[in-house]
Amino acid sequence: MQIAVALSPGVSANECEAFTAVFEHLPDAEIVGVAATLGRVDGPGGGHEATATFDDVRAPDVVIVPGGLGCARAAVDDDLGDWLRAVAPVCRWMAASSTGTVVVAAAGLLDGHAAATHWLASPLLASYGSATSQDRVVQVGNIITCEGQITAMHVALLVTLRLGGSDAVRDVREGLARAGSIPTPPGPARWRRWFDERRRRPSGPARPTNRELVAPDVIEFDPVTHHR
Repeated sequence: MQIAVALSPGVSANECEAFTAVFEHLPDAEIVGVAATLGRVDGPGGGHEATATFDDVRAPDVVIVPGGLGCARAAVDDDLGDWLRAVAPVCRWMAASSTGTVVVAAAGLLDGHAAATHWLASPLLASYGSATSQDRVVQVGNIITCEGQITAMHVALLVTLRLGGSDAVRDVREGLARAGSIPTPPGPARWRRWFDERRRRPSGPARPTNRELVAPDVIEFDPVTHHR
């Protein structure tokens, strides 16, 4: 299974890691950074390494479009836009986080539907015909958009669930716990309080949680992996 991370200058290392930290625990996953040219694509936190070009990757199973700085430039990058339009019909899932949602909208893949994005990117998203949804995670066909780093990991787990079922999610979460990438799940009540506190922070307008997409019980509160 090939998982392609679409890269452009300004891509956030944290955004990339939120996805790759999950997918690297899938035993059959090949994760490739994809850009116009090979090599380091600079961005906040160090960016990400492009190990393949757009021409090399034509039928990935999953496409990730992480956010970062410079999404206005990425949105008008013809090579990136052409590649996204080419792989969207053949990939099983495409997930965009934060300002990466703007790039997907600019490629014409949201068909005017509302999407989740970083709240500061809302005007730019609107310029490409999509309103900012009040939900933190939104699905349009085989495309899932989310607000950013925290919800990006949830989306990666959601995609894992749909690709491999609850057993795959359990295995990934156990791998993450062993690697120290995430804390052991603190239990339903404490986890929900944590998200409530996040929504009350003054960094942006509070938004309700789409419980079906953001935190399915099988992902966050699976009794098999739950430890107090």
